[in-house]
Parts: sequence; C-alpha cells; structure tokens
Amino acid sequence: MDYIAINATALFKSRKTGVEWYSFQLLKYLSRVWQRGDPKVVLFAPQNLIKRSNPHNFMALKNPRWRLKPLKGKYFWTQRVLRNFLRRRPPLLLLSPSYVAPVFLKKSIPTLTVVHGLEGEYFPEVKSAQKTISEYVFYLPALKKTTKIIAVSKHTQEDLVHFFGLPRERISVVLSGPGTLDDAQVKALESQPPRKNKKVFNFLFVGGGEERKNLETGLRIFNAFQKQCRQQCRLFVSGSLKRKSKILERLLKENPQNIIKLGYVSETAKIKYLKKCHFLLYPSFYEGFGFPVLEAQMFNTVPVIIKGSGVAEIGGQGIIEVNPASQEQKLAVELLKVTNSPAGYRRLQELGRQNVQKYSWRRCAEEVRKILLNCSHKDNQ
Repeated sequence: MDYIAINATALFKSRKTGVEWYSFQLLKYLSRVWQRGDPKVVLFAPQNLIKRSNPHNFMALKNPRWRLKPLKGKYFWTQRVLRNFLRRRPPLLLLSPSYVAPVFLKKSIPTLTVVHGLEGEYFPEVKSAQKTISEYVFYLPALKKTTKIIAVSKHTQEDLVHFFGLPRERISVVLSGPGTLDDAQVKALESQPPRKNKKVFNFLFVGGGEERKNLETGLRIFNAFQKQCRQQCRLFVSGSLKRKSKILERLLKENPQNIIKLGYVSETAKIKYLKKCHFLLYPSFYEGFGFPVLEAQMFNTVPVIIKGSGVAEIGGQGIIEVNPASQEQKLAVELLKVTNSPAGYRRLQELGRQNVQKYSWRRCAEEVRKILLNCSHKDNQ
C-alpha cells in the first residue's frame, strides 16, 4: 500500500508544550486540507501512550483516509520500534512534526522533519550527558540525512545553516499557526474590545525557572517597575521553579506580596491570566518560535521581549523590545511611558492583533501538504 507515514507521538502527550501543540494543530488541519486524490496517511504512536491519552486527540483528525497504527514498545521507540516497522512496510515518505526521523532508515524512504528551534546550541551547559549523546548519535545524523527540513521561522533556518552547515535550499520556512488556539477561536477574538488601563497593572511571566527563559531579568524589570509605579502591580509566574539559583530566590523574596507563583498552568488557566494581564514578560534568551507572544497579542496583552531572542520576527511591531544590557530602572521607565500613554498602549494592542492575522493553521497545513506531496512524488519519478 502506498502511504505517507507520520510520527504522531506528540499528538497523544497529556501535558503539551509548544512542540506538542504544534503537532496537534498541524495534523488536525492537515487532515482537513488533505484531498481525495492524495495518498493515504498512517499515524504511528506508542501503544501505551495512546491508551492513556484523550481519544479526542485522534477524533479531531476528521479524514477517513487517515488511520492510526499503535506500535508496541517503550525504549527508543522512534529509533527502534518505528524504524523496524517502516523497514518492513516502506512508506512513500515519513513526516516527523516533532521528533527527528530514525537514523538508520532505508535511504529509499524520503523524510521530512520539522525543526522548532536549536536551544541546545545556545545553551550547551544545560544539556545532560544523555541529551548530548542523543544529539550526536541520533539528532544530528538524522537531520543531515533528512530529505527536507521545515523550519518554523527564518531565525531557525539561519541557525540550522550556521550551527550544522545544512544547505539552505533543503530548508523551507513555513510559519506556524497562531498557538494553542485554532483558527476559528482566534477569529472569534478579533471583535473583543481592547483592555483599558486599570488601577492594578498585571504582568504574566511564562516559562518557569529554566535558565533560557530568563526569569531573573523578568523579576528585575518587574521589581524596578513596581518601585517607580504609583499604582499596585502584580506579577504572575507560571512554570516550574525547581532550578536552584540564589539570585532567583533573592529576587522572588524582594517583592513577595506582589509576586504570585502559579506552578504548572493549563492552557485554559493561561488564557484566564492573559485576559487580565497588561503585559507578558517574555525575556527568553532564545526561542525558535514563541507561541506565548502570539497568544498574548490575541488577548490584547502587550509582550515584552529582549533583543536577539528571535521572538521579534514572530511578534512584529506589537511588542516592546528591550535591550538586556540596559539597567532595570531604564527598562522600567520604558514600560511606564507605555502605561502612562493610553493611546500608545492601545496602538501596541492594535498592532498585536494585526500581527496575529498573519498566522493561520490552515495556511501552515496547506504549505506542509504541498511539500509532502512534492517530496513523495519526486521519489517515485
């Protein structure tokens, strides 16, 4: 049987990060734009993961020509279990929307891999020995052998060329959709009125204490802003704070009455906080894409990012971009200028809403479909 194989492991993860949400929305819309004359599609995922997941994850893929194939096995599932099955029943092509393809797959099977970012190349000190070995044994060889790579941003494309020496012509930039919400949900938000400045200024930080997410800078900016602002301010911090850092602990204790630690936050809860926050503090040192920035703009929350992180490409003009080398007091003054100017704040909100309109899951899926069909047809010529 001629078919296209998709590694759908991320579709069935219960706690989804940005990569898993990308896979879920991409596959949902890809199944919708798939046409009658296109090849059949088989989704592969670990059997134990499918049993524990929400059945709606697969039911969302409304296409009778798409079917699910559970494969037994736990360890090195992609590199061992999936590889062995595809060797026995070769597909026209293998799509990996969240994980690299098996390294020792037959050369006759084309592969298409989506790359979301290269955080490990910017922060090698946070890698474990296991991750380092995995990168050199599986990740790098698989990327170098893959037929075509989809990068979610131009920033990621340039990183692939710079760090791995991959030819630019093998990398297609396909912009992601607008985050965890689908196109219909985003469309429904366009008519909501812009948030007005109130007596309490609320900030949201997303990402927890991971070094790359740079909570330290976020806390410094907030604490400096709180000291200079005449109104009450609150900072909601989502994500795990397991990483031990004396600086981080000191900054959290500096303003405890106005800093609320939320821990893990579901997507529903995150939306609730975005609706009532004026600013999203997102000073991450590096992001391959950055869903939170677009999600903030959907809800009229203004993102604050740092220069050089790669997020400016995604956020467009509806952001506040600060220099991380500047003093916290200077950064706080920049934010105060925005809060003291209702017209300026509304302008940023409007630019943010306009920016989100550039992103569409359907458009993303249509571009991916064209690449899939092109790669599979070339192989048969």
